[in-house]
Amino acid sequence: MHYLRSFLTILVALCASCGSNAPLVFDLMPAPAAFTDTGIRLPKEDELVKNTTSHDIFYATDRRPATAKDKQQFYTSQRGNALRLGRAEIETGRDDLTWQDARKVSLLKTRSEKFPIKVKAVKEYGVMDESVHKYSILTQDDIDTSDSATKQYIKEINNKLAKSKNRTINIFVHGYKVTFENPILTTAEMWHFLAYDGVFIAYSWPSTPKALAYFSDTETALVSSRHLRDLILFLSRRTNVDKINVIGYSAGSRVVTRAMGDLAILQKNKSHAQNKKELKLGTVAIIAGDVDRKLVGGYLLDGADKLMQQFLIYQSDSDKALSLSSFLTNRNRLGQTFDLNQVDKMSIQYLKDNPHIVVIDVSDAEAARAGNGHGYLRNSPWVTSDLLMALAYSLEPQDRGLALKQTGIPFWTFPKNYTEGLAKALRRSNPDLFDKH
Repeated sequence: MHYLRSFLTILVALCASCGSNAPLVFDLMPAPAAFTDTGIRLPKEDELVKNTTSHDIFYATDRRPATAKDKQQFYTSQRGNALRLGRAEIETGRDDLTWQDARKVSLLKTRSEKFPIKVKAVKEYGVMDESVHKYSILTQDDIDTSDSATKQYIKEINNKLAKSKNRTINIFVHGYKVTFENPILTTAEMWHFLAYDGVFIAYSWPSTPKALAYFSDTETALVSSRHLRDLILFLSRRTNVDKINVIGYSAGSRVVTRAMGDLAILQKNKSHAQNKKELKLGTVAIIAGDVDRKLVGGYLLDGADKLMQQFLIYQSDSDKALSLSSFLTNRNRLGQTFDLNQVDKMSIQYLKDNPHIVVIDVSDAEAARAGNGHGYLRNSPWVTSDLLMALAYSLEPQDRGLALKQTGIPFWTFPKNYTEGLAKALRRSNPDLFDKH
């Protein structure tokens, strides 16, 4: 009984650290360092911000739609039977600020006032037609409208792509123990700081906002990986996208890495160049990855390392949530830092042979150790800055101001003078960002 109590205590602590119950309102994250410490100006920034009258985020979800009997407003935490497509309208929590005002306020390095955002409304187009099959457990209306719903989704995405400076789609996949709205708001934050350019899609899988949901959620993550895989194929084949980026956070890394593993098998024997042309995968980023290192290593050996332009793995030595996960599973997590003294020569050689696989230690990044050290995606302006620069410009680590942890070993970190190095690196690699637009 004593051991059972100890186990439950640890598991409850883990649950508390990795999610929150129905996070319907977010205070906008700190401004990424690239926008506060370097002097860059995004192309068409003033025009894009000026023309933004509403803040709509596309989404895809395999959650079951909520009914009047459910506590959740839009979608439940139950598994659905298909992939549903739509868009969510985000509004500011203050009536006195427009999105144009929000842009100015949010880019202040030391802003004193909070800027809350929330999901105002959701418009579901319907079920993605490719997720309907003869055994689908769906209403007849869902099946009948899937074709028109899919065409509308494609049309609106293509309209957004046509207006962007580069035709890029970014997909964000959340962690466990959160509601439908959580990834919508995180995705909105990233789109906001990139001046509303390109297309951002929140992929909301049916995690459960309850204590002790850890193991059930990680099982569901594997189920949802199939839908994410199909979404990536759908977007690459049926929209006008040039590049698709995918971001997996915490337990969402299981969804993303398994999808990559499946794609590797589907694309077996195809070259890196062929995969780039067919799948259009640019940056795949795993942040605070709560997934077994060996499992991801297997996906890479199966060919996942040939799918994308760059594969970013963010790690920390102070992530208490992953420490608990490692304790419970008795396995090292991808988001935990490697001990350089214990990394074997073959692993180092593999990274040298595949420089597009980039391992980044965020332990010394500003605010990366805040709280339980697991939420640095939103807490650290340095980490967010590095991610957004990678998504927007596909820059290599040295062109984003990062430095090698140790000479000759391909592991990267944030140096103490990161912001100075970032400014110099961006001026060298993207001088147009410093011109007047």
